[in-house]
Amino acid sequence: MTSPTQTGLSAIDPVWWSEVDAWTWRAMSGAALIGTVTLESQYVLRLADGDLAGVHTSLESAKSQMDAWVRWQFRAPLS
Repeated sequence: MTSPTQTGLSAIDPVWWSEVDAWTWRAMSGAALIGTVTLESQYVLRLADGDLAGVHTSLESAKSQMDAWVRWQFRAPLS
């Protein structure tokens, strides 16, 4: 699974989405690609390294998973 260090992702860069075509969306943070969603039989979320992260029935759900993954990566460490 891709880590924020591998993607160049930083805690201050928000996630933004771009539509590539009618079936593909890119999740970006700054200039770094952090994942993609493709519409196959369902919405398939993959991280930048190609790892399958989830399969969803809606685009919104797939995007929400990516947003949650980013927040989780930058959560405060447990003491």
